[in-house]
Amino acid sequence: MSAYDEMVRPSLARIGAPGDGYATDRDSYWGSGFFVAPGWLLTCAHVVGKGGAAVCRGESALSVTWQERTAAGAWEPRTGTGTAAVVAPRPAGAQPARDPWPFPDLALVRVTGADDVRCLWLGDREAVPRTPVGLYGWSVQTGELGIRHGTGELAGSDARALLLAGSLPIGGLSGGPVLDLRHGSVIGVIKGRRREEGVAVPVTALYELLDSREAGRTVREVLRAHDLHHASLLDIPSPHPDWTVLRSALPGHPPSGSAVTAELRTRLYGHLAQLPPPAGAGEVVHLVEDVKAQVRGERLPSLVLPHVRTWREGAALLYGLRTLDPGGGGTLVDLDAVLLYAARVARRTAREPAADVDAGHLRAFTDWIAGQAAGHRHWAVGEAIRALLEGTAGALPPLAPVVNGAVDVPAPVGLVEVPSPVECVTGTPLLTEPAQAPLPAADATATPPAATLLPAPDEAPPPVPGEFPPLIRDEAPPPDTRTDVLVRVGPATYGRHPWSVQLVYGGRDVTPVAADDLGVRAEELAQVLREPLAQALCQGDHGEHLAAIEVFLPRKLFDLPVDDWQLLPDTHAAGEDDADQEDDEDDDFLDERFLPLGMRRTVVIREVRRNGLPPSPEWRRRWKGVRCGPLVHGTLHGRPVAEGHPPGAGSGGKYPYYGALSGMSDASVPVYCGPVGSGEGYAAMQDALRSGHSVVLWRRDRHDHGECGDFHRQAAALLGLAGRADGLHGPVRDLRIRLADPDTARAHGLYGKIAVLFDPPDRSPYGTESMRPPPLAAPGG
Repeated sequence: MSAYDEMVRPSLARIGAPGDGYATDRDSYWGSGFFVAPGWLLTCAHVVGKGGAAVCRGESALSVTWQERTAAGAWEPRTGTGTAAVVAPRPAGAQPARDPWPFPDLALVRVTGADDVRCLWLGDREAVPRTPVGLYGWSVQTGELGIRHGTGELAGSDARALLLAGSLPIGGLSGGPVLDLRHGSVIGVIKGRRREEGVAVPVTALYELLDSREAGRTVREVLRAHDLHHASLLDIPSPHPDWTVLRSALPGHPPSGSAVTAELRTRLYGHLAQLPPPAGAGEVVHLVEDVKAQVRGERLPSLVLPHVRTWREGAALLYGLRTLDPGGGGTLVDLDAVLLYAARVARRTAREPAADVDAGHLRAFTDWIAGQAAGHRHWAVGEAIRALLEGTAGALPPLAPVVNGAVDVPAPVGLVEVPSPVECVTGTPLLTEPAQAPLPAADATATPPAATLLPAPDEAPPPVPGEFPPLIRDEAPPPDTRTDVLVRVGPATYGRHPWSVQLVYGGRDVTPVAADDLGVRAEELAQVLREPLAQALCQGDHGEHLAAIEVFLPRKLFDLPVDDWQLLPDTHAAGEDDADQEDDEDDDFLDERFLPLGMRRTVVIREVRRNGLPPSPEWRRRWKGVRCGPLVHGTLHGRPVAEGHPPGAGSGGKYPYYGALSGMSDASVPVYCGPVGSGEGYAAMQDALRSGHSVVLWRRDRHDHGECGDFHRQAAALLGLAGRADGLHGPVRDLRIRLADPDTARAHGLYGKIAVLFDPPDRSPYGTESMRPPPLAAPGG
């Protein structure tokens, strides 16, 4: 028996109907599964589904049988009772699922009596084509029930499925593991076969279930138990092979592919499993990008959007990392990167509320990292790690590049978000235009100081005995690492608007998230953009930064209610009883995705055509005026406020409002009490853009003309509170919150659904950046 067979066989199980007392008209053998943590079996949902709706709901049990080697060397069966805890997707009611079962087609089964079972190692990143694989499961193909093992390779992918070539799955193998024969890790779960190819579910689909409100908690518990189980095996001598021992002896993984050993990875994941999970993908991705910039000396955001949800997945993105040497290749720096990443995770965790962090686990983690730093081959890397952990007087700045063992401390960079007083008073040129954060933070209501240097880290607070280990001080986020979201909607072609969603790093580097060049109708945009927006915002949120949303629109769509969109649809279906609604409201209480976007984030409109052209002198001049302030209230139509926009008011002449709008001061903000997607508002907005205005406020909802006076007074007060452009977003968000409650709005005399054009001219054109492919990384296990 090969080492692989010795490792897989005690983890492999067959699933079937329970014994006496559970009548079923189905076969007693339904399929295969494998243990991923003590007491937890991973299989396919359609295997569990063979037991019927009650089994899928966890109301009826199933039988799980596996083998265990005795002291004499023989294999003997063991049987436990299983209960389905996660079935994804779960059939609705008593209805059977579609055939074939929809993706992800995964199930987690809690098995009694299997707390000491051996478990397989789950891969932590996507597998690549041409990977040699082994397929394992139970079979009756030869007429006798037994374990089947075949070999093949990963041929490619099809939508969400992995395609298998070579030895193809047969009946009974569904739910069994697909093993990467180079690394000994599970990369897929066997789903079935087509005529000439096998189909598997990538094991990374299990991480996607962390987003599910129903399954997420269970999946996180299982992944934590998986990592703790494998870490515990490092300290338990055993004659049986486990993943850590097996991988170190695999001939298919040359030492040059990664400097991160299997033991280090297992220890790291065991420590990470003891920490509170990240708040979202953005928390992980930004740590990864900061570490890459530190070890390479250059920030190069990935062109492929890594949607990671756990600390272990973040570490996996760094395996095989190399420096960016001219001509390709580069020095392997993944061990440096992984240890720096671990130190940054520990540093961030120490700032969590005391109730969420176990001080003992955090101390053990930091002691382990410090031990790794003490023995590191490069003194500079070890010092950088110790600086992150200890906050010593000689600590390096957060993004000090560590390249080939040499430390390069960069000079402080200038910020362009806040103009200096000299610039505003004397009219000197703006600061240079490096990476500018797209928008101020959504809660930045106060006027910030005119700082132009990289802020120094805060001093560490005195330690509190018994709460946190006194080893990590607070850290100021680098000014060029904020990430925001761009939504671009193009002009209609045959009634359909092409769209795209992108991430923008530091106002300059762009990563695509999703796009559709064929487009959809305007009324379909809210539904179609919901999922890619949610994915992008999850990536952009990190630390205390909430990603802002810039929406590039043609002028006819300026009244699109993007600030009212929600990331999750309304779950209160018509006809639900009150009790169910109350339960749902309790569940939704802390889920910010049910809030309208504009109540939580900065949401602004930008003109899609103007941003494709070189900025005009008027546009630059007026943007400088509103940046310096103080903002001045004006009217978009050029008439006195008291005249409003009476019914029938229309444009006259070719440029009816251009003269009045051109004559406004540079710090003026035109305000309009009505929609601007048609009629007078549309024509006036066109002239506002021609005359260079970059900030405009308007009311995008229909209303009575008599409310316009109050709306203009409300807008003037808002502009006075903001002071200048960078202070506008907080008051606008606060107003949207108060307007969301009709009683509060009436009590304070507030009116209207307010929209904001915030369209600065001084950023790099999006989508024209030079690109180069990232260096190849060694595939992880």
